[in-house]
Amino acid sequence: MMYSMKTVAALMMIMSGSTSAFTFMPTGQPTNAGISQSRRQSLCLSPMILTAPSSPSTLFASTTTSSSSTEEDSTTTSSSNIDLLDEVDSIFDSIDTNGDGEITLEELRSHLVDEMGYTQEYTEYLFASIDTDSSGTISKEEMNYAFYNFEALSMYMTFGMGGAEITKRKAYKDLALKSASSDVDGARDRLLLDDLADMIFDIIDTDSSGVISKDELYSHFESVNSKLAAAKGEVRSSATDTQAQEYVQTMFATLDANEDGGICREEIRTAFEKYDFKLLARTFGLRVYRTAEV
Repeated sequence: MMYSMKTVAALMMIMSGSTSAFTFMPTGQPTNAGISQSRRQSLCLSPMILTAPSSPSTLFASTTTSSSSTEEDSTTTSSSNIDLLDEVDSIFDSIDTNGDGEITLEELRSHLVDEMGYTQEYTEYLFASIDTDSSGTISKEEMNYAFYNFEALSMYMTFGMGGAEITKRKAYKDLALKSASSDVDGARDRLLLDDLADMIFDIIDTDSSGVISKDELYSHFESVNSKLAAAKGEVRSSATDTQAQEYVQTMFATLDANEDGGICREEIRTAFEKYDFKLLARTFGLRVYRTAEV
């Protein structure tokens, strides 16, 4: 499978140095062997422009996974990491709403513009980049190929998990650079749960004290939900504010395992090991693609 000049031009038109890098492989079909060694030439795409995350109506307690759901998720996540390449088919199916095995431009617009908050222009460029045979649709093979050819973490954060208020942060950029520069075989195709937890911790711990206070947690959700309400043109009521305060109280009490009045980095990491990582990420304000489980 070769990249056409049209595809390369589309990629170049959306290049910028402001966030994580998509990495372009040479040509040919992807194989499991030698993928990480083949990734060398970086193409830095534009920032992820995503909408504000869901409101905190889902109780934190609902992120607890049952034994059956844990077993079902075992193919995509171990106790310590998310296999990004194993997530591709689930992401594809969430975008392919009519289930015909092909993603149309309209389906991609619905996912990236309506659900994830991208601009229409960016979505059209991305569609042209992935539709390598210019057939007018994206096949599952092409989506998998894109994850192999581009930096898997950036692809995952684009289609599966992220948000404008997350990807513009230094904590996310540090995570993306760490992934892109890793020399460990296969590391670029995995997202460590500890790394995801650390990114979120650093975003919320605004004073860099190493401990998240209740005020910091509340301020984080206040910012998240204010942006959500503004995006929807809604006016927040006193009842909504009361619910948010109760939500933060519940969440803080759950995360503060040793009850010392603060949430340390290790407690956030433990939460990502203990609870469903997709629901927990959404709880913290990340946009997460919709599946039957989430």
